[in-house]
Order: sequence, then structure tokens, then C-alpha cells
Amino acid sequence: MQREIKLSATAGNAPHYFTYYPGNYRWSAEMLVILSTAPYGGAEISEVDRIGRKLRDRVGDDEAWFQAWREGADLLRDRADVAEAKGHPLTAASNYLRACFYYQCGDHFRQPKDREAIAVFRQSLDCFRKFAKLTDRPRIEAVEIPFADGAFPAYFVHAENNNEKRKPCVVRFGGFDTQKEMQYLRGIPGLVRRGFSCLLVDGPGQGESIRFRGMHMRHDFEIAGSAALDYLATRSDVDIDRVGIMAMSLGGYYAPRCAAMDKRFKACIAWGAIWDYHETWVRRIEKLKQAALPVPADHLLWAGGVKTFDEA
Repeated sequence: MQREIKLSATAGNAPHYFTYYPGNYRWSAEMLVILSTAPYGGAEISEVDRIGRKLRDRVGDDEAWFQAWREGADLLRDRADVAEAKGHPLTAASNYLRACFYYQCGDHFRQPKDREAIAVFRQSLDCFRKFAKLTDRPRIEAVEIPFADGAFPAYFVHAENNNEKRKPCVVRFGGFDTQKEMQYLRGIPGLVRRGFSCLLVDGPGQGESIRFRGMHMRHDFEIAGSAALDYLATRSDVDIDRVGIMAMSLGGYYAPRCAAMDKRFKACIAWGAIWDYHETWVRRIEKLKQAALPVPADHLLWAGGVKTFDEA
């Protein structure tokens, strides 16, 4: 006998994909995001399930989600510290990378971004930088991308298996609710192994840029895309005539806009095209309780630096 599942947090019929928490789109979608990073070192499936099971009776409680993932990250960070002190850099690096990601997954649903959330995000950045320092591959540089109003934080990930003096490069941005550390775990090691360098940038409204530099989300995202190109043009190891741009989610708006506004981009991948973001949010607000949102709706207000959805 087939059991009917009522979806209180998603629109339409029952999904035809794996839902860790049936009936809750947002939490189930986030679990899929987390599991999908396992091939790139972002998650260990038994750890994810152990944390996930703790939350079975708290589904929809974002405070419980935040605390559970933070505890999981704390455990890995402690293990990494011990491994590093004992002279086991690769063991430490792998634990730091997963700790970084689990911290950021916990932060994902945290609204408002209070002191506790900001502290956890700082820990995630510290873990990623330790991972970059200790791992044997790939080589990752923390860099700054200057522009008229300051600089965007970024990582330059060096190409592998490529003997060219000047190598092709992919500029990578996140979208509405992701940052450069999460982007690393969405295929960057694979691109690097195939001979592409990658520049991962926190643009306006993303990651470090909004949390620590006051850069809110804005429509003219090409300021970040062009700044990335200006920076790459200064590097002797990048072929500026072979630079593409890739971005996901709301990046399906950002990447095409950057490529349209700056012809130096020779390729563009919109990982999920955004045709009309205003229309998307009008629909979401009309059905806020049933909308399939990736994060709490108030994230839009925080990212935009505004107080109302009309302003956003």
C-alpha cells in the first residue's frame, strides 16, 4: 500500500527525488547539497547521517539545525587540531575542510545573522585556510580582487596537469546564499585536474564580502566580474584570452550579465538560468509558507541590506 506524503514546505506533488526529511523541501534540499560534496571532500556520509538523525524530531527547527551542524564541525575541527599537532597534515586538512563546510551549512539557515552566526562563519574561514595550507593538492592562494570601492576576497586555485606558461581560467561565483568555500566543493578539484585554474570570488551579497566588508547584494554584479578579469590580467600564469565565467543558482543571472557586460569573458556557464528574478520572488512571497525556498525568506532582506520585501 503506497503511503501519501503531504508536503507542507514545498509546492506541487510529491518529489521524485530523495528527500531526507519528507515534507520539508528546504531541509531535504540542503541534505542533498551536503551529500553531493562528498566526492570533493566536503562531507563524509556517515557523519552527515549521524547529524541528520539527531534532527529527525526537530525538522523545521532552524536553531536545532544550526547547533547540530556546529557541534559536528567543532568535533572535526578538534580532530584536525590534534592531527596537525601530531604532524599529520593530510588528515588535518581533510578534517578542516569538512569542518568548514559543516559550519557554513549550519549558518545557512541562521537568520538573523547574529554574533553567534558570524562567529561560526569566522571559524569556517579559519578552517578552510588551514585546509589550503596543509593539503598537498591543489595549490590554493588567498587573494584580494581590487575594485573602485574596495576589494573582494577570493581564492586562486592553481591548475594541474597543464604545462602551459599561461593557463586558461574559470572565474567562479556563488549565487543567492553560497560563498567561495562552498563553491570549491562544487567541482573545482575536477576542473583543476583538467588544466584550468579557478578564481573563486565572494561578490556583493556573498560570504566574507557581506559579513565583514558591508557589500550588499546588487543588480550590477558585473562590477565583480570585471574586477576579477582586471586581476587575472595582472597574473603571468593566466591566459587572459581564455577566461570563462561560471555561477550557480542566482549566479544564473550574475554570470550571463558579467559575460554580456565584459567581452573579455570567452565562455559563460549559467548553472541554472534566471530569467526574471523579480518575478521569481513575487511568486515566492505570494506563497511564502509553501514556497520551495533554499534558505529562510528573510535572507533576501539581509543580503539586500533592506527592511521590506518591496525594497528588496
